[in-house]
Amino acid sequence: MVIEEFMYRVARRPLSKLIALLPAAEPPPTFEELERNVSRACLPVTLRQNASGSRIRALLQEPAGTCAFDIEVNLTELLPRCLELARLRGGNFDAALASQFFVCVSCKLGRDVLGSLHAQLRLLAALAPEAVAMLDLNAFHARTGDSLRDAAAASVPPAPTSFFSVHSVFDDHRKAWLHTHGLQRMGCIELDVVGVRRRDAAALGELINNVARFFLDCGVPPPNTGFHAGNDLALVWLPWEAGLQHVDASPGGMADRDADHGGERGILFAPSKESPDRLEPPRRYVPMIEADPIFYVSPAETERLERLARERLPSFLALQSRYAKNGKWDFHVKLGFPTDDNADGHTCGGAEHLWFDVHEATAKSVDGTLLNRPYRISKLRQGERGTFDLKLLTDWAIESPRGRYTPESVLQLERGEANVSARPLLH
Repeated sequence: MVIEEFMYRVARRPLSKLIALLPAAEPPPTFEELERNVSRACLPVTLRQNASGSRIRALLQEPAGTCAFDIEVNLTELLPRCLELARLRGGNFDAALASQFFVCVSCKLGRDVLGSLHAQLRLLAALAPEAVAMLDLNAFHARTGDSLRDAAAASVPPAPTSFFSVHSVFDDHRKAWLHTHGLQRMGCIELDVVGVRRRDAAALGELINNVARFFLDCGVPPPNTGFHAGNDLALVWLPWEAGLQHVDASPGGMADRDADHGGERGILFAPSKESPDRLEPPRRYVPMIEADPIFYVSPAETERLERLARERLPSFLALQSRYAKNGKWDFHVKLGFPTDDNADGHTCGGAEHLWFDVHEATAKSVDGTLLNRPYRISKLRQGERGTFDLKLLTDWAIESPRGRYTPESVLQLERGEANVSARPLLH
């Protein structure tokens, strides 16, 4: 149980700022055009403009109450140059560079940070239905216009990892410094790992992702206090100034600590095996992370994953039916089974979530082979094949020649197969 008053509190949460880049030939929208756009998207939004026309305020009616946003329309040449447009590819990159105007939506996030961010995305997509790219100023990264429209079209918020980035900085000696951007607006400290090898960056980036999700769900523990991000993953964090005293950090040392890489930022450490009082970079967890780690996933995140998996299940079923016999494609579902200590409905045991390789699937059931070894379900065995009810569905994934796709990204795969773009959210 999390006792909130004992959690670390971020002193000052910055505004969340998301930007839509408009097509090169598109002039800046007027206030009346913005009103028409949100009306066509059927969003319950009221726009207000001050007397001078210099400020636009949006009030969005949500089930939990009214959300307030500030809207800005301006020249793209005024944007900071530190954004990672390189994440965009080909035509998306060219379109982003050619954009002359942008629409920005900014707000202070509420207690339900994912709900607030999803509302911000939906409003931005409605205001700029033809956006060629979305820039996240807090996370320092860019996404395609199609990904903005995909996230806005869903009834379920995107994953927490959609709203922060993990940057990797390498030196000539194969040392790495990993650090986040975007977490502080959500009430979480930014996270660093320093003093590790370049080849371990991918695994430790996955560790950072999961620690961030844990902190967002459960709160940030006090510094120098032990916590577990998953099975056998004991960690502590120290404020970056104190953390640099425990490790030879290059890159990531004092010389690299400008305003964007200081502030409320913590360095992750693992207690040493030899002496728990001695801290070291968490590199000893790399083999475990690269094998089959069990990370903490909160009930709220499990529910979010399940809702999105069910919402986009028709896409999974259509692709599975089309490519089931193609050896270059694999289809997997994750099903949640009551554990042995929860068989009689007791809540203490919970559920164990297991992956299955899919041979055949319908809207109601799946014929699959169990890929994991169950830990707390004696009636199931790894490699066992059977037919299972999709009422147990909590997630799914598709391995294709284009890469790995999940409910978050499957619409990109469908568009790639059909060679089309996402439609604006107009009714």
